[in-house]
Amino acid sequence: MKALVYHGPRELAWEETDDAVVGPGDVRIAVKAVGICGSDVHGYLGLTGRRTPPMIMGHEFSGVIDAVGEKVTRWHVGDRVTVQPAQFCGKCEFCKKGLTNLCGSKRFYGAMDCNGAMAEHISVPEHLVYRLPDPVDFASGAMIEAAAVAYRGVKNAGDLTDRHVLVIGAGTIGLLVTAIARLKGAKRIYVSDLSDARLEAAVKMGADVTLNPKSMDIRGVVMDATEGKGVDIAIEAVGVTPSAQQSIELLRTGGTAVWIGNSAKFVEVPMQEIVTRELNIRGTYIYSHEEFGEVLELVGNGGISFAPVISLQAKMSEGARWFAQLADSPGDLIKVILIPE
Repeated sequence: MKALVYHGPRELAWEETDDAVVGPGDVRIAVKAVGICGSDVHGYLGLTGRRTPPMIMGHEFSGVIDAVGEKVTRWHVGDRVTVQPAQFCGKCEFCKKGLTNLCGSKRFYGAMDCNGAMAEHISVPEHLVYRLPDPVDFASGAMIEAAAVAYRGVKNAGDLTDRHVLVIGAGTIGLLVTAIARLKGAKRIYVSDLSDARLEAAVKMGADVTLNPKSMDIRGVVMDATEGKGVDIAIEAVGVTPSAQQSIELLRTGGTAVWIGNSAKFVEVPMQEIVTRELNIRGTYIYSHEEFGEVLELVGNGGISFAPVISLQAKMSEGARWFAQLADSPGDLIKVILIPE
């Protein structure tokens, strides 16, 4: 089969490689759509140490089953599916509690040396597979993984009903957080980003107020709108010091900041402010297997539209070009979806 193979920093090649092997409990999927995640771009640049060449990236994907293993009972050739890409053991203390995202033995498709879906085919265990509802196209099916990340982040923020919510970062995850926060009853949603184009997308996803720190006094805007108190909840979707600090600075006393962003290994934050104002800082990591299914159901029922997030669809064979552009000059691009020839 053909695949987009990562050979090292800035080295991607569309080339012939071994076909995906179908084990007894596996299904093979003909990939129809796969998203380029920000973590894939960081891996492409060699910044994370989470891509071991040669390997195939891609963990946001959907497709059609074209082969099944002899022990597979739930799936058939022709089924339209997406995949929860975090393999979990099912036996550890976290898995037994349903917290499969915290499984210490998990492997992730498209990371380290575990080949992903930027290829013509991928084989996965049948228990990781979810059926695509009829209204959900393949591009949207490839967005379920990112939506699940956002969903868990919002879920970890607690009850949003009638709350003032700040979303920091209007990339893919931040925009999906915005849409889900709107569904969960937030009273007023503020979205902060340095890109006016992304802030325009945020409005389409449900933002009430957009904030650009380059061109406005965002603290003044937020404090005026909240009677000087600050927001009840801040959800950080970038993962660097300035955005982490912003999530604390604009938070009301006793408020909650949820950190999804995972870019920097270390950030500097005002510890005394966290302590003296009794702020709640909570990390959130990917999603559980069950939450992935919950998001798929939400999307299937029309709760989330990905149209403002998907910037374009491009041929998988041209993936190297789009990785380079996303790394060097993304402009207004948010999510690029790769599709077969």
